[in-house]
Amino acid sequence: MTSTEKDRITKIGKDEFFKSVKFEYRRYFEPFEEPESVYPDGRVNIDCPCLHSAMAHRCGFLIRQALNCFNASATAPRGMDCEKEFVAHAICTESASN
Repeated sequence: MTSTEKDRITKIGKDEFFKSVKFEYRRYFEPFEEPESVYPDGRVNIDCPCLHSAMAHRCGFLIRQALNCFNASATAPRGMDCEKEFVAHAICTESASN
């Protein structure tokens, strides 16, 4: 019995495999680290995927304002000057659930 093209097994190495993959698709194959929700300096990473559902909420613009205020805060403890923004978000979220 002769082997046909469809029955042939070809082995290639990892380097050869990834060379043929377009650059924009390599991220699906290569290991990557999830972004952290908090930076080492204590600021909140508003681009973290863990916050996407909060940002997509109808009150998301308010949490973004509150987190931006928190990140820019120079008070001790950090964010004490952002009470107004966090309260506005809490009120919006509460009214959205009623």
